[in-house]
Amino acid sequence: MYELNEEKDPAVLGPFELLAVLGQGGMGRTYLGRRLPLENLGPELEAGYHLTAFEASAQPALAAVKVIRPSKLRDSSEHSEEEARARFAQEIETMRTVASARVPALLGADTEAEQPWLAMDYVHGPTLHKLVHTCGQLAVGPYGALGLALVDALRAIHGAKLLHRDLKPGNIAVGPDGPVVLDFGLAVLSERDSAAALTKTGVGFGTPAYMSLEQARDTKHVTEPSDIYSLGAVLFFAAAKRPPYPLVPMYTAPKWDGVYGPYLPLLGRILVQVAEQRPSLDEIESDLRQLLVDHGLTEEAAADQLRSLVTESGLVPQLPARALSDLPDPEVQQAAQQAVDDGRSPDSPWAPDLFDEFLEAEAQDLEPLNPATDPAPGPAEYVPTVVDPAAHPAPETPAPVPAQPGVTSYPLAPPQPHATPESEVIPALAREAAKRLLKAYAHSGRL
Repeated sequence: MYELNEEKDPAVLGPFELLAVLGQGGMGRTYLGRRLPLENLGPELEAGYHLTAFEASAQPALAAVKVIRPSKLRDSSEHSEEEARARFAQEIETMRTVASARVPALLGADTEAEQPWLAMDYVHGPTLHKLVHTCGQLAVGPYGALGLALVDALRAIHGAKLLHRDLKPGNIAVGPDGPVVLDFGLAVLSERDSAAALTKTGVGFGTPAYMSLEQARDTKHVTEPSDIYSLGAVLFFAAAKRPPYPLVPMYTAPKWDGVYGPYLPLLGRILVQVAEQRPSLDEIESDLRQLLVDHGLTEEAAADQLRSLVTESGLVPQLPARALSDLPDPEVQQAAQQAVDDGRSPDSPWAPDLFDEFLEAEAQDLEPLNPATDPAPGPAEYVPTVVDPAAHPAPETPAPVPAQPGVTSYPLAPPQPHATPESEVIPALAREAAKRLLKAYAHSGRL
C-alpha cells in the first residue's frame, strides 16, 4: 500500500475519496477509497455511477477503486477505445449478477469517464500467491477451507452464467472472512452465441500456467470445466508452492513431488486435459469435506486455521490512519459537496487529466506507506482488485515445511486422449510467456 502522489493522483473519483494506492500495472492503477456521504447527488449521477445504496456504518466501509490506463483506450486499432469501454461496461454488468460472500460487491463505476473506473469491496488481506510463497504449502485445514471457498465462488459465478477464465493465486485474496475471488475484468457470458461476447475465437486470455489446454486453443468457446481446471491448478499451487506446469498446460502429468498424499486423488481427477472427465463442483466439494473429516476437522475449524495462518503471517497490510476513521477529510468532503450543489460531478474540483500522464507511464516508483516493510511493486500485466506487489515469486524463505506422511513422487498420470497435438498449442504459449518475462525484466531495469 502506497502514499497518494498529491501532484498527480486525484483526491476523489466519482463520489469516492481516495486514501492510498494499492498498486499499479499494465491495465492501470488501483486505489484504496471510501464513499463520500454526499447530499443531493441526483438520480442522473447515481444512475451514471451505477451506485449501490449508501449505508452509513460504525466501521469504515473501504473500496478498491480501479482505473483504466489511458493508453489501453488509445492504440492503432480503429475501434480500440470503443471495445475497451464496452469490455469495461461488461465488467460492471457481470459483477452485478454475482451475489456471493466469495466475490467482492460492486459499489459504483463510471464507464464513460475520461479514465473509466469501478469501485468494489476492498478485501483486507494478502493474495494466496503471496501467502503460500511466504508461509509454504497449506496444511489440510487451510487447504480444505480454501478449496471449499473457491467452490462456493465458482458455483455463484457459474450460476449467473458467467466464467472467470483467469482464476489463479494472484486473483484470490484471503481476507478476514476467508478467500475471495477477484477480477471479473474479462469474464464472458457462457452463452457463446451472444452477440455481446467480446472475445473472438482464437484470441487468448488468461494465465498459461493456470489455464486448461482448451482455453489455450480457444478462449471464447470454453465452458465451466475450464474454470474447474484452473481451480485444480490453484489447489496444486497451494499444495506444492508452484503451478502444475512451469509455463503452459501439457498433456503429460504434473510432477507430484512434495504434494501431500491425501491431496493427490482429487488433484489427479481435476488436472486432466479432457474437459468432460473433470469432476463437478459438487463432487469437488464432497471430496474436500471428506478430506477434512479424514483428518478430524470440521469446516469451521478449517476456516479458523486459515484465518490464523493469515493473521500470523504478517502479510495483512497496514491501513493508513485516514482509512481507520469513519469520517472523510473535511476539505475533500466540502469541495465535493460544493461541486454537487453547483450541478457538477463530485470529482470535478480535481481535473480529470490530473493523473493522465502518471497512468501513461509504463512504470512509476510508488512511495510506500512504510518503506521499511513495504517493498515497491513488481511489474504486472494488469492490476487486480487487491494487488500483490510481488508480481514474481518471493525468494525462498526459511521455515521449511515439516515432513508429512503420505508424500509421494510417483506419477499419477491423467488420461492420454487423442486430441489436438500439444505441439500446435505449446509453442505459441511459450512464445507469449517468454514475451511477458522479457517485458517484465525490461521494466525492472535488469536488462
